[in-house]
Amino acid sequence: MGRRPLFIIAVILCLLISVSCSNKNEVTPDDIDSIKLELVEQKEEANGTMFTLKLHNKSSHIIVQNNVYLSFPIKIENGAKGNDFKIEARNNKLNIDPGEELLLTVFAPKEMYEGNHNIDLEDPHIEIKGFFNEVTEINQFNMLGGHRTMVGFEGQ
Repeated sequence: MGRRPLFIIAVILCLLISVSCSNKNEVTPDDIDSIKLELVEQKEEANGTMFTLKLHNKSSHIIVQNNVYLSFPIKIENGAKGNDFKIEARNNKLNIDPGEELLLTVFAPKEMYEGNHNIDLEDPHIEIKGFFNEVTEINQFNMLGGHRTMVGFEGQ
């Protein structure tokens, strides 16, 4: 009977240590809010429009994998709705460290929007889907919004 309480105490200590260690890398909503996507430049070219986006990882986690997309909302009578047609950004990479910034580009060919008055070219939507630390379901995040809402109120 003397060994059993020691065994129980050892198990409890192991559980406490593993729980406290696992909480250090826990992803919170604040971490997701710390990912900033900013439309830096929108440049008209002969064949379409080139967009330059800045991805800034202000979280304390590594973004191990991600995809960034740009789309144009569809105008409707009472506002706008999302557009399933998305263009994936180029120059992206794996393992974006905390504090790191990355410039991405998206090219939208004129055929996609020219003459289509139902597409809102003024407020493109930006979306990021990714994973913090490791590619697991629990570490997955997704953010979508108009380019003005993705960086915060003052571009921070």
